[in-house]
Amino acid sequence: MSYYETYHRARVLAVRVLGPHLVRVRFGGPGLVDFRSSGVPDERLMIVLPHPGEASPPAPVEVAPGRFDYPDEATRPPMRSYTVSSVDPGRGELDIDLVTHGAGVAGTWASGVQPGAEIYLTTATGWFSPPADTAWLLLAADLTGLPALGRILRGLAPGVRAYAFVEVPEVADRQPLPSPAALQVTWLTGGNGVTPGGLVEAVQRFVRPAGPGYVWCAGVAADSRAVRRHVRGTLGWPIARYRSLGYWQRDKERWTARYAEVGPELESVYAQAVAAGHSSTEALELYDEALAEAGL
Repeated sequence: MSYYETYHRARVLAVRVLGPHLVRVRFGGPGLVDFRSSGVPDERLMIVLPHPGEASPPAPVEVAPGRFDYPDEATRPPMRSYTVSSVDPGRGELDIDLVTHGAGVAGTWASGVQPGAEIYLTTATGWFSPPADTAWLLLAADLTGLPALGRILRGLAPGVRAYAFVEVPEVADRQPLPSPAALQVTWLTGGNGVTPGGLVEAVQRFVRPAGPGYVWCAGVAADSRAVRRHVRGTLGWPIARYRSLGYWQRDKERWTARYAEVGPELESVYAQAVAAGHSSTEALELYDEALAEAGL
């Protein structure tokens, strides 16, 4: 069974092309009336997609009174994790930006989706949580992390110092990044599974300002791990001072095949960490290190 037990049926209201590799999909409909945002700007949820060749995914089934899920592994529809770009609770609508490059299930669906299509969305949760004494922020993201980074920047307090490194496949993928913060943006071109990237090196070479900082990074898992090891290992920062999140994997087919072999054992690492009193963030790090040790 998946970890998500609340599902909202959502209808595609509009599709807007943001660049060569990104589209913004607006979701709404009666099923989103009771959707509640976590309020955390990098909140993510699962999109339940139709099987290839089908118009919409099957409905989840009741697995306990008032609880619904997809318990059958063999017939479970494709599920992919995405950032919520914006939420309009008054209208029961939300935006999700989807990367369209690649031949995966989600990229293919995003490339051809039209208004009227219906899917399911789960509840959302996020991780961005700078301590109250944070004097400056360093934000790093590839194209998959750009929607969350944009939402983070829009919500910063006026005048706070923020430095952003953003790596996109090509110059045309750049977007305006409005923010009330005192913001410095450095755009990098490459990476994103197309060419060797420079995001990790940019973070490692960053000259830190005075005062307590906070680092947030989102992108390919290998880069997010490298950034986390730099911040935690080289700089010696405590976990409260950073979040580094892997949003996607290179060589997904190999990764999926390997995960099928060791997944249940690795998932127990997270569950045991939580049971031992670790926070969800600490448990997630332990789980990710276990993934790395397993070659994932």
